[in-house]
Amino acid sequence: MALPTDTLTYDLDKIARYQANPRYDYNSQLLPNDTSWWDALVRQLSRLLRRLFRQVDIEAADSIVTWALVILFILLVAALIFFIWKKKPRLFMHDKQVKMPYDLTSEEEFYETPFDRAIAQAIAQADYRAAIRLLYLQTLRGAADREWINFQIYKTPTEYALELRPQSLRPPFRNLTNDFLRVRYGNYRATPELFDRMRLLQQQILKGA
Repeated sequence: MALPTDTLTYDLDKIARYQANPRYDYNSQLLPNDTSWWDALVRQLSRLLRRLFRQVDIEAADSIVTWALVILFILLVAALIFFIWKKKPRLFMHDKQVKMPYDLTSEEEFYETPFDRAIAQAIAQADYRAAIRLLYLQTLRGAADREWINFQIYKTPTEYALELRPQSLRPPFRNLTNDFLRVRYGNYRATPELFDRMRLLQQQILKGA
């Protein structure tokens, strides 16, 4: 006579295989009430990772997902900052007045301005402050056309003085820049004599002396 089957016995190996299979990890579906959205996201992505790579345990999967999300967040923030910097570089400048000494709204305006006519008009109106500003911009334009500098609207005058090639032109360019800055920010009086001196410096620079 056969003995009745013992329904209370179970296969330990089979149970272990079920426990290792994330498809049967029903506890992962149960989230405590105080679980944050971050924990819930990590839990869901961790389950997905363990479905793809069954040899990864729960703790390792949670750690991988957490670090991956942190790195992704950092990259997104860096990309956003870079995008804003490219579109609005002046937002990252400590002193907007010094960084933007030209009253230009775009690089297109810099390259399209008829400086000779604008300077002549400023002189006719005895506005030597404007004439000096325009003369400085015209010098930058000439240097940029000769590829002695790489003009960017957010650069400072000091950056151009250090960047200018050939280096032999830096002393007169530095003198021109200093005169411009004195008038622009130092309340230095803009006079016809100062303008003439700066024009001579400009000619010396653009002739490559």
